[in-house]
Amino acid sequence: MTALETAKIAPFRKATVEAQPAPRIVARRRAAAYVALALLISIPCFWQPHIQADDLSSHLYNAWLVNQVQAGQLPGLYVVPQFTNVLFDRLLSFLLLKSGSVVFTERVAVLIAVQIFFWGCFAFISAVARRRAWSVTPFLALLTYGAVFRMGFFNFYISIGICAGAIALAWRPRRQRRWLAIPLLGLAYTAHLIPCIWAIGVIGYRFLARHLRPSHRLWLFAAGLLSLACLALFLGRFVASRWAPSLPLDSSLGVDQVLTYGLKYKFVAACLVPLWVLLLIRRCEIRSPLRDTMFQLWALSAATCVLMPMSIWLSSYTAGLTYITIRLSLFSDILLLALIAPLRFTKLENMVSVAIVSLFFSFAYVDERAVNSVEQDVAAAIATLPPGTRVVAELKDSHLYVPALEHLADRECIGRCFDFGNYEAATTHFRLRAAPGNSYVMTDIDEIGQLEYSEYVWNRRDIDLVKLTPCIDGRHVCASPVKPGERLAQKQIDSVPKWWGGGDRWE
Repeated sequence: MTALETAKIAPFRKATVEAQPAPRIVARRRAAAYVALALLISIPCFWQPHIQADDLSSHLYNAWLVNQVQAGQLPGLYVVPQFTNVLFDRLLSFLLLKSGSVVFTERVAVLIAVQIFFWGCFAFISAVARRRAWSVTPFLALLTYGAVFRMGFFNFYISIGICAGAIALAWRPRRQRRWLAIPLLGLAYTAHLIPCIWAIGVIGYRFLARHLRPSHRLWLFAAGLLSLACLALFLGRFVASRWAPSLPLDSSLGVDQVLTYGLKYKFVAACLVPLWVLLLIRRCEIRSPLRDTMFQLWALSAATCVLMPMSIWLSSYTAGLTYITIRLSLFSDILLLALIAPLRFTKLENMVSVAIVSLFFSFAYVDERAVNSVEQDVAAAIATLPPGTRVVAELKDSHLYVPALEHLADRECIGRCFDFGNYEAATTHFRLRAAPGNSYVMTDIDEIGQLEYSEYVWNRRDIDLVKLTPCIDGRHVCASPVKPGERLAQKQIDSVPKWWGGGDRWE
């Protein structure tokens, strides 16, 4: 290039360089985007008087009981050393002890859980996509407040977020960062074991696939499928298990995560399925799925949802591990998002994604508002009782996919009453335990199951028990004493609107 040509081009090069924002400005914009997104996904933690996530109320209540026991109160209850399934409960006990506020405790603890889950999954998906996964953040927000969140499985939920972060560190072949995954997995174990097994499986599969030729990875995939089939046969033959009555195809694709409060969420799922299938097809057009490690991991996860049982009973616990399929489907969803994240979404696909997620959160706002209204009725009924009253709740809404009313009395009982039918101490899954014959909680898991799912006959005469049951109008909650020999069973109450704007539960 001649000197004259260089002189002519120089001004344009200078203009191009000056048009590029400085690295500091880029960093600020990026930080602003992260902060804005963190605030945005926090909104559902504050938009109602209470966060409605079924087991959350039970976790709060039992955290309060643990604090009472450790203060030398509540004879007949005791706390045992436990190293897994305790992280979220310890956080609740600490916050409740320091603040004395149930609302503050639940908001801070759930907010921490939400941020850990979202950003852990975001880091993993970004590591797979080799760029920041902004395109799938609407879907990730949906999973953040999906069925696992609404079930209140927060130890499991936090563990997934931490494990996803560990996978992100191990995904790239950088030895210094890779070893940081080990302490993260150790921390995740204190929350829940199952996500740790998932993370180790994903990391191990990735490691093996990297050391195989692309043509040989299909054999690794076949070995993974065979291992899952053998595990399913082993569980069916040697472990007490229960499988779904039909193939859980919605779980394999992960759309059952949107099925929370009622039938209207089927519409959200129906909109989500064709969009995800279309994105999967586009992904497969870019790279052959038979040689794609990420596709194989997702397919194995989807197969796990189909092959594994819904519930298993282990001899080391008095209660079984339930809702396994809904837990596994969340793994499938996260891997699906990691699979489609490298795609450049079209403007239409982005618009449809935002529309579906906006519809989901609109439904969630209305329904959570309605469930809060039921809890207000429960609080009003408990307020009429003497302090320290033993209560059981007979409330259910059979129209809901998630049992949102199962532990609704627990949060309102903190400092006021004792939920005699609370399940945690009897399961031996948690650190709080109860001696038989105590006056605070039932200890027979079979009796608790009868109370929750069929019919239970009350025979104790040393305790004055009160039941919280639907009033005659079927829409509000009344309290009445239970007599020895009386049969207790869950009773239907209308809780949430059946469609957008339908019903007047909160009026």
